[in-house]
Amino acid sequence: MNSLLIRGGNLVLPEKEAIKTGDLLIQEGRIACLGEVRLSGKAIETIDATGLYVSPGFIDLQTNGGAGYNFGDATAEEIRKIIAFHIARGTTGLLPTTVTAPIEAIRNAVQQVHSLNHPAVLGMHIEGPFIATKRKGAHNAHHILTPSVERLNELLAGYEGFIKIVTLAPELPGADQLISRITEIGAVPSFGHSDATYRQTIEAIEHGISLFTHMFNAMRGPHHREPGVVGAALDSEVMVELICDGVHVHPVIVRLLLKAKGIDEICLITDSISAAGLADGEYSLGGLVVFVQAGQARLADGTLSGSTLTMNQAVKKFIEFTGCSLSAAVKAASLNPARLLAIDERKGSLEEGKDADIVIFDEGLDIHYTIIGGEVFYARDGGGRCEQQRGDELGYGVSERATKK
Repeated sequence: MNSLLIRGGNLVLPEKEAIKTGDLLIQEGRIACLGEVRLSGKAIETIDATGLYVSPGFIDLQTNGGAGYNFGDATAEEIRKIIAFHIARGTTGLLPTTVTAPIEAIRNAVQQVHSLNHPAVLGMHIEGPFIATKRKGAHNAHHILTPSVERLNELLAGYEGFIKIVTLAPELPGADQLISRITEIGAVPSFGHSDATYRQTIEAIEHGISLFTHMFNAMRGPHHREPGVVGAALDSEVMVELICDGVHVHPVIVRLLLKAKGIDEICLITDSISAAGLADGEYSLGGLVVFVQAGQARLADGTLSGSTLTMNQAVKKFIEFTGCSLSAAVKAASLNPARLLAIDERKGSLEEGKDADIVIFDEGLDIHYTIIGGEVFYARDGGGRCEQQRGDELGYGVSERATKK
């Protein structure tokens, strides 16, 4: 599709934390214009977005799976199904995530995702195996490794530009060398599954840690005489991931996090597993059995094991828990992750020249359309709102009638 016009939607502008009513024109996979587009003669595919919100697509930095499958052991066809599931929930970019497993198994998963070359895949997030056993959470303890540059290089080999985040426990002996190597390949070293003290955490930040994996979960909590990992995260300007499902983090703590960090340092994630989108029952993750009841995924001992969350639900709950604006919540789900991955010059907001990665939803955050690179990947009603309009030429400019909402 060379051109697509989205008419009359409420344009969500996270970079301005504002919403304005107007049109959005897509040409050759990029946003060509925001404002008012005038048509006269030439046929163009059009979506009527009146009464709907037109937003930058959501970017999920950590998802293990969905729709019955996990990226760690999925076939190519199963990976497509996971991605399609998340696209239908407003995700236009994601990092398929692997949990602690043998190096060869992780590499096999990376190879499967990489070979698919799907436009929604922005790279991968490797969570473990260099983590603290005491804070392993739902990771398989049998496959946890002591930090080793040699083993890390074995894991990374051939995929240095594709792996975008590596989660590790920086207090472990040898972790400093891993942080340096991860930074060297242009990836993000992330703090997670760690029992570090406040001082150790601050030192890790100084050494290059630039993200906290699923904030509050699987990390040393704060004490008034030992602030721990959480205290260091709140006392720094490092970005944090947040599983905003009301299960992993209490709504009150979500509000306090926003007050302490500010909206620019929070990235909403799902940390979803194969059970996302499916009924309660028995599932698996990283070779461990996971039981899902009332939408909560746990091991037999009650340990949380990922989530059944989707990105549109995360945005909705973040607004509900904090009272923030829709545009602010969208920033945490789009622009902030894009900034973390250093791709915000082309993704994460509705700006002329950026990739046309767009999601259209209603007031309930139910998805009507998901567009990636200007192509409609999901339409709730099968495209019934799309129609041909005619125009000899396209005239466009910022509408003087655009109104702030």
